[in-house]
Amino acid sequence: MPPKLKFTREKIVQKGFEIVREKGWAGLSSRSLARELGSSPIPIYSYFKSMKDIEPEIIQKIIDLQQDYMNRRFTGDLWHDHGIGYVMFAVEERLLFLGINDEVHFVKSREYGQRVWDECTKSLAGCQHFQGLSKQQIYDVQLKRWMLAHGLAFHACFAPAGSICLDTIIVHIRDGSNAIVTGLKEQFNRHG
Repeated sequence: MPPKLKFTREKIVQKGFEIVREKGWAGLSSRSLARELGSSPIPIYSYFKSMKDIEPEIIQKIIDLQQDYMNRRFTGDLWHDHGIGYVMFAVEERLLFLGINDEVHFVKSREYGQRVWDECTKSLAGCQHFQGLSKQQIYDVQLKRWMLAHGLAFHACFAPAGSICLDTIIVHIRDGSNAIVTGLKEQFNRHG
């Protein structure tokens, strides 16, 4: 009878997530993971064929945390709060944000992120900002606002420490979001 494993698949993924959170993807290896688990690397391969097989599950945990930030209440305006939460995730979880937006992991994070986009869109049904807009127009507004939030999130990752705070993010997201929706509504009305 084979020996009973000391940890679960979920524990491996959690420890991998913690390593990426602290050191980025460069810090994740079978040895670093085994060290965190208090084991040799061999039992890890009882659950995963390779270290690359762990990464999608870590990405899913990162996306789940990002969504948690986006669902937090900052202003009471759900649409603004989604954007503010997105940027705050980048500020407070810099290595995780960069880790799901690098060239190696972006495709998988985009795939998982589609669920977040769909859930955010659904939660905004009836949003005052989108009154009178078609589904396509709402998508256009959301996409352009995501570009604003994504750009601000990357800026926040590389800005000097302390130069980006919650109050600044709220102002940029609120004012930028309002400008985007107002400007696009005018454009939509002109092109009828």
